Amino acid sequence: MKYINFSQLRSFHAIAKTGSITQASKLLNVSQPTITKQLQLLESYYKINLVNRHARGITLTELGKKLFEITLNIFELEEEAIQLFSSNLNINKGTLVTGTSGSYYIIRLVREFKKLHPGIKLNIISSNSNSILEDILNYKIDVGVIGKPISKKNIYSIPYLKQKIVIIAGRGHKFYKKKSIHINELNGLDFINREKGSETRSVFEKFLSKSNTKINSIMEVERISMVQAVKDNMGLGLISEPEFDNYKDINKIHIIDYDLFTQAYIVCLKKKLDDNLIKAFIDTAKKTFIEADI
Repeated sequence: MKYINFSQLRSFHAIAKTGSITQASKLLNVSQPTITKQLQLLESYYKINLVNRHARGITLTELGKKLFEITLNIFELEEEAIQLFSSNLNINKGTLVTGTSGSYYIIRLVREFKKLHPGIKLNIISSNSNSILEDILNYKIDVGVIGKPISKKNIYSIPYLKQKIVIIAGRGHKFYKKKSIHINELNGLDFINREKGSETRSVFEKFLSKSNTKINSIMEVERISMVQAVKDNMGLGLISEPEFDNYKDINKIHIIDYDLFTQAYIVCLKKKLDDNLIKAFIDTAKKTFIEADI
């Protein structure tokens, strides 16, 4: 019966998971030469090539990608065994890796969670919703709070907080001193639009269509650039209200005839719902925010 060297397999898995030998060595707390040697021994023994080596780093070969799918399952089981022995019955210790597409989504929840579980260390990764979801699927993030609905069979998802969408105007705009408007007042006006894939933009466009309102989208940019363009009076913009940071020379305006909002969601792998830390995090959200919102 053939056996595979588990240390070599662990080193490969760490490289595939982090995308670099440097980060893999930090993850496993061993030297970079050790990680490199373990990978070389694995490839040499089976006469295979698992990674492509480049000047800027490494990428997985097709065989490496297939092996990574297997090691994900192997080391997930190892993590479950460790939790069973160490923290499955004790949620006062451990580390929970969370991801969010907006800090405003998660900070309040983190604050309440830390009150209940002060011994739990939280690592928060900020990125867009698609990247957070990808990292959850690749076991890099335990639980995420994102700004779009997810319909995947292996993903658990529950609605979390609603975020009202507001229009923003620079000091030189005719709407600058307005507190509220009707949506059809936007008809024909110049807009600095959010990038494609933005849930804020998607919701806004749905209501524009519903109200038969047409705006003049003069550019598409991410949020920070959009705010600066509005400040420079290039047009109006839109933003989730919690993202509005009392910007100088910019005013927020509510739309009074339609209820525009984005919906945040808490997501994790369904197979990890029994993880004690993830369960505690989701339970905190349910009790503190979701039930209160109902």
